Amino acid sequence: MAAEDPRLRYLEHGTGDPVPSQERLELIRHALSDEAVWADPPAGVVEGVLTAVGSGSSVPVATHRHWPRVALVGAAAALLLVVLGVSGLLDRPPDPELVVALEGTDLAKGAVGVASLRSTPSGWWIRLEVEGLPPAPDASYYEGWVWGHGEGVSIGTFHLRGGSEPVILWSGVDIAEYPSIRVTLQDEGGGPQASDRVVMEGEVTDTG
Repeated sequence: MAAEDPRLRYLEHGTGDPVPSQERLELIRHALSDEAVWADPPAGVVEGVLTAVGSGSSVPVATHRHWPRVALVGAAAALLLVVLGVSGLLDRPPDPELVVALEGTDLAKGAVGVASLRSTPSGWWIRLEVEGLPPAPDASYYEGWVWGHGEGVSIGTFHLRGGSEPVILWSGVDIAEYPSIRVTLQDEGGGPQASDRVVMEGEVTDTG
């Protein structure tokens, strides 16, 4: 990436035409790959970046003509810390409040599963792990439901064609009111209602 790239002025000094978010990431990626930007910065820059990140304030932008990219690297470092922090939160599942065992029905004999549930401000977070449930056939998919009062509320869809990795589902209704968890096999284009092909089910026995 040439040093004369006019887009750098926006990242380094906040002047010039704004740079779209995707282009910013690309510019930062190229900047980090340039060995020149890893030269020792002036004293106090690293401490300033860490202090700014820790306090929640914006990273100071350097304007000295001999090291204009130090600010860009500092901003990239701050962005990297944020990305790593967010991805760590996404990869680390919360401790469950409830654990529900699911068993396969006659349509999926031998299938077993565990649903881990936790209440959050946005609804019930549900992590479903299954074994022995085959991938959904083409033109079909699996759908999770919480069930109660003779009706079900969808908590999400999946197909398992890439393997049996855990599936994250969400319920916007109270689990105490919908204490059964079911998985149905649905046909694409078959409408939003639950099919009668229930392949797995389990019961929440303790909702606190």
